[in-house]
Amino acid sequence: MSTSTGGPYAPWARPLVLLARDRRAEAAAALRALPEPPHDLLTEALWCLAARAALALGDRTTMERAHAALLPAAGELAGAGSGMLTLGPVAAHLDDLRAPLRRPAGAAPSRS
Repeated sequence: MSTSTGGPYAPWARPLVLLARDRRAEAAAALRALPEPPHDLLTEALWCLAARAALALGDRTTMERAHAALLPAAGELAGAGSGMLTLGPVAAHLDDLRAPLRRPAGAAPSRS
């Protein structure tokens, strides 16, 4: 998926597309290369996509970035302002990020 075929928001979808194709190493590289999302009506939705990929890959740095970027929008629906899509409540994405971020860096997730 290139930005020429996927549009201007392709970089934020790319890690998830690669994960769906079981290409974890490429997904991780694509996630690490993500720029800050543009400040537009999809900003929170793009951060939520990054958060979903970071959770799947265990990328704590991106989880921290996404959490910090999404906190001010905790009461919003991610992407709803665009009128095109929503990724649901930002608060739900923040909740998903909190558990792994509470663990010390490098600690394995609990299996309970």
